[in-house]
Amino acid sequence: MQTFLSFESSVDDQIIASKENELAINALQENKKYVYLYGPNKSGKSSLAKKFSIINNKKLIHDIPDQLEFETDVYLDLNQLPLKSENFFHFLQYFISNNLNLTIFTNHSLDIKSSNSEIIPDTLSRLKSFTSVSIDPPQDELLFLLVEKFLKKKSISVQPKIIFHIIKFIERTYEDALRAAEVINHLLYENNHNINLSLISEYYEQI
Repeated sequence: MQTFLSFESSVDDQIIASKENELAINALQENKKYVYLYGPNKSGKSSLAKKFSIINNKKLIHDIPDQLEFETDVYLDLNQLPLKSENFFHFLQYFISNNLNLTIFTNHSLDIKSSNSEIIPDTLSRLKSFTSVSIDPPQDELLFLLVEKFLKKKSISVQPKIIFHIIKFIERTYEDALRAAEVINHLLYENNHNINLSLISEYYEQI
């Protein structure tokens, strides 16, 4: 697994390249014309949007304006899409009609079985023409690196065995990786900056 950093080399903007986000990164590197990129909360979508909007010279927006006056390609970073909105349909149609690239970063999967009733049919038709790529839930290797990353943001360093132990107790989600780092921070604070495997086990046995 490799990592690469933002131009500022900030831990906040660090992107961990992994098998979970490989397809998403490839689609952004290839600068595909219409991309629908979805993934769970805290999976790095906004960091990818920020980094690749600079690399690919895209305008990065976080909402859908009433006035559609774009003259350049756009990245839309919006977790909850207004799938029932006529304005969203016209937004999509604007880019297709004007031959402008559009990449959407969102939490919302285009799983037809669960989403069909929530999407205007013409909107669904347009979105199905996009290249759809997902960021998958994290597995153990990525969970370790995520917990380590979140701890570094707090200037905290612990032995690898502490992180390996805590991920035994958490779900395989990006949000739980963040919560695990917060638990380590809490236990360090409560125990005079000392932490061990027993403390972690006791904490999770009590919740």
